[in-house]
Amino acid sequence: MSRPPSQTTPQICRVSDKDLTEIELHSVDSINDLHRTHPEHNHKGTRPPRPAYPPSVNGTLHARHTSSVGGGAKRQSRLRDTSAPSSSRAYATACAVITLLLLTLVLIFYFLVQQGGALRRLTEASREKEAAAAQLSALIQQLQTLTFNLTATRGRT
Repeated sequence: MSRPPSQTTPQICRVSDKDLTEIELHSVDSINDLHRTHPEHNHKGTRPPRPAYPPSVNGTLHARHTSSVGGGAKRQSRLRDTSAPSSSRAYATACAVITLLLLTLVLIFYFLVQQGGALRRLTEASREKEAAAAQLSALIQQLQTLTFNLTATRGRT
């Protein structure tokens, strides 16, 4: 049996966007490391080390612009922009927090006013009760005087 000549067919592998982003980030890190360690090749001057990209909510890297590999500084700045919170989001969050604080203060003052009204009504009721008790005491005293006078007049007759 004769073997057919071996033909090497190139196999196409699909690389995910996440893998492309990781490759690009490692490449950018390697270039930055090279510039830091060999300043004679760096024409722009030395830069401080680049901060690490924070993971997104689900733990993966932010991969917004991953249509092609390359792009250098533009791509790096776009990736940095997608990982940093936007100023409008921070502004909206600050507005929401301030609104919630103001709403909380309004509710506290509302309940304080309600409690003040209830306290005022209780004070009025207490004064009315004291007045009624004083009036009842005066009536009891008059009744006792009348009873004493009635018994005194019965005893004379």
